[in-house]
Amino acid sequence: MQSQKYKGMRGEFKGDFTRDTFVPGKHFSRVLMQQGRVQLDADWNEQASIILHQLRSLACDLGSEHWGPAEGAGFEIQLSGENDLSIGAGHYYVKGILCEVEAKDDTQPLLYSNQPDYPIPEDQQLEDLIEELSPQQPLLVYLDVWERHIVPINDDSIREIALGGPDTATRAQVVWQVKAKPLAIADQTRDGVLNYKQDYPVFLEEIADEIKPGTGRLTAKVKDKSGDDKNPCLVAPSSRYRGAENQLYRVEVHQPGAAGNATFKWSRENASVIFPIESIQGATITLEHLGRDCRFGLKANDWVEIVDDDSVLQNRAETLLKIESVDAENRQVTVKSPPGSNVGNSPEKHPFLRRWDQKAGNQDGIVIVEGVGVDGKWFELEGGILIQFEAAGIGGNVVPQYRTGDYWLIPARTATGDVEWPKNAAGEPLAADPHGVVHHYAPLALLTITTAAGLSVPSDLRRILQQLWT
Repeated sequence: MQSQKYKGMRGEFKGDFTRDTFVPGKHFSRVLMQQGRVQLDADWNEQASIILHQLRSLACDLGSEHWGPAEGAGFEIQLSGENDLSIGAGHYYVKGILCEVEAKDDTQPLLYSNQPDYPIPEDQQLEDLIEELSPQQPLLVYLDVWERHIVPINDDSIREIALGGPDTATRAQVVWQVKAKPLAIADQTRDGVLNYKQDYPVFLEEIADEIKPGTGRLTAKVKDKSGDDKNPCLVAPSSRYRGAENQLYRVEVHQPGAAGNATFKWSRENASVIFPIESIQGATITLEHLGRDCRFGLKANDWVEIVDDDSVLQNRAETLLKIESVDAENRQVTVKSPPGSNVGNSPEKHPFLRRWDQKAGNQDGIVIVEGVGVDGKWFELEGGILIQFEAAGIGGNVVPQYRTGDYWLIPARTATGDVEWPKNAAGEPLAADPHGVVHHYAPLALLTITTAAGLSVPSDLRRILQQLWT
């Protein structure tokens, strides 16, 4: 069961940040700015995290993991036609996060098939799910909530025109998605599923295969320059990060699954190097710009990924593309093989090209190989930074599962020649759970197929709380 507490920057935030400094266990109550000091993005972001930690924890403590008010509770699920569901207007709290459905005309309710932030994949179309159900088989409808990173490419209104075009601060957006999952009759009875309303851990067990992030764990450290990397308890003076710049490395799962099948990709800029796409013609991609300088630009043999709103909202890993050449005059890049899907071809879906910095691997990323301890399998990103995926059986994970989008952030600093990573008392780096993307879930309704091959009236699984004071 996931913790109720807010843990800082845990959305899919691929921004140009220095690091994430919020640590709940330090119990900081505020950030205090001082006059004449350098201002850092991390301070501002930590202040926001402190406030969110308090507000969302308070909402959980007062109302439980998920709840709605007696007056104004949203997300009531009702039948709409033969093969659709309506989603009631109002608001609802999931792990303290406020989720809202804006009121619409009563004659045009919000439908499952037309959700604002969920372009439903083909295998999740409600009509197809219903066709696969047997009589009396339960269909669980639930809410998936997470935070998405919004940059000016996604929403140009956050850019200040008076500044002449540069982006400034970005935004975090609450994304909610109403999803449906058929339940096995052998495992669940209707009465048993109705207990999800009160027994939240049992509900989480039912959707365990969907919960993000996964259970894989990662360790990071710097390489001993002398080549003696056998004893992590002895940190040699020569052990150092050898990069020329302070960086925030991002290691992110690309293809999901267990080690050996799952893959990863990495970026030294927290995957914040992106280029808006104007058009795609075969293997030629025309961009709005090619970056402000060489550090944030593109060159031959770089790995890139085409991303748009649909791929982000469906948490879909697109094929990685390798750049063949760059035509600076025409703002075009040619990739070695054309994109294998239609992603990026719809301007209204805000397509862009994202640069990744690995040199190894292929169009599916780098295969995850697990190891443990000093003699385990370490992978070098660059500049002496080593990572290791924790082996099965360690940290309570029998067979760690990696989900697309799981990530770890590794701040590297030239002043210390080291990475900022948790260590034990002996100075050994510790394995860490994914830093995100953290999703939160709530049961909404239960339906079944009747003998007439139609859906039953939904049973409400929401928790509705009366006001504490009147």
